[in-house]
Amino acid sequence: MLSDPCVYIVRTGEDFLIMTVWVDDILIFATTIDLRDKTIADIEAEWEVTNIGEPTKIIGIEITTTPDSIAILSRQYIESIL
Repeated sequence: MLSDPCVYIVRTGEDFLIMTVWVDDILIFATTIDLRDKTIADIEAEWEVTNIGEPTKIIGIEITTTPDSIAILSRQYIESIL
């Protein structure tokens, strides 16, 4: 079984949530808004957090969202390597 110590998956029936943790940053991807909001509330009950909204870039990877899709671009990351 493959695992990553910084990625957590929560399943609730048919719905699921994926949470990635990188130092002091958390990204949450959920199949429902209710599941996302409950998870955020649970985290806020334990720790002081700042929600800066939907990400547009993380570790050099650009993220673009539309109602129908999520796109990731690593152009800037690749250009910095080259």
